[in-house]
Amino acid sequence: MQYFELPGVDTPVSRVVQGAISLFALDEETRLEMLDAALEGGITAFDTAVNYAFGDMSVDAMLGRWISHRGGHEDVVVIAKGCHPDVSDWGSRVNPDATVEDIDKSRQQIGIDRIDLWMFHRDDPAVEIGILVEEVNSAIDRGHIGAWGVSNWATARIEAALDYAAAHDLRGPVANSAHYSLADQLDDPWPDVVTLTGADREADRQWHRQRDVAVVAWSSLAGGFLSERISRAELESAEGFIADTARCYFNDDNWARRERAAEVGRRLGLSLSQVALAWALHADFNPLVIVANATVEEVEENIVAEGTVLADADLDYIFSG
Repeated sequence: MQYFELPGVDTPVSRVVQGAISLFALDEETRLEMLDAALEGGITAFDTAVNYAFGDMSVDAMLGRWISHRGGHEDVVVIAKGCHPDVSDWGSRVNPDATVEDIDKSRQQIGIDRIDLWMFHRDDPAVEIGILVEEVNSAIDRGHIGAWGVSNWATARIEAALDYAAAHDLRGPVANSAHYSLADQLDDPWPDVVTLTGADREADRQWHRQRDVAVVAWSSLAGGFLSERISRAELESAEGFIADTARCYFNDDNWARRERAAEVGRRLGLSLSQVALAWALHADFNPLVIVANATVEEVEENIVAEGTVLADADLDYIFSG
């Protein structure tokens, strides 16, 4: 497993990050077993968000029970997010008060004093950048977070945050979470999200090559599109949860690319999803990649994928259409 050293984060951050959403489908015993296997396999980073909650279930609390079960926070990197819009009216919550509220709520639910890396889950460009940078730096000074980053922010806003931090001797964002996969994103899966995939995002990828801001890539399997579990017939009928996957990722170009990636996988003894993860990790801006492991077997498969380096000929073939 390869690791990143992020300023303000004491523990090396694994390039594979355990995702959150799959945890809802597991019973407590299976969840603890899978999270133990992830850490034992070298995955040190675990993703959550204060709004990943349904009824009395929250990912923050699930991670907290696991951390308590294993006896502490040591060797675990918690990546938490907050200030997500109010889903009832998509009203902005990107402000200092919501920052404090969500950091404190996640700390309480997880049962830890300090979140290793905390991110703004969305942006509101109408909010002056300085008050946001000041507030997260205050949280760092209080010992409530180790470092901060952003999710679904335009690179121009990240640049503004870096400039403000440098001008005021403050700590700037160390990470940016955005979509990245070998399937181009055709439509937004949710409002106000950002992708780094596709020819028209080359300038954003180049920006990351030149900055010390790590990418934390979400949906590297393109909502399940890059998995053998979903067939073309299901995508064409586009019913149920698959409808969103079809809307966002299914067209002839992406399907042909998917088939070529699957062919490469068969030749290498890998699944399509393993090839998709290896491809995302192969990017020259060295992203961390979130994966939604749900079983010990998936943990093991994705650790193999992390150690796979695709040949240039295979990379060229996947994108030869």
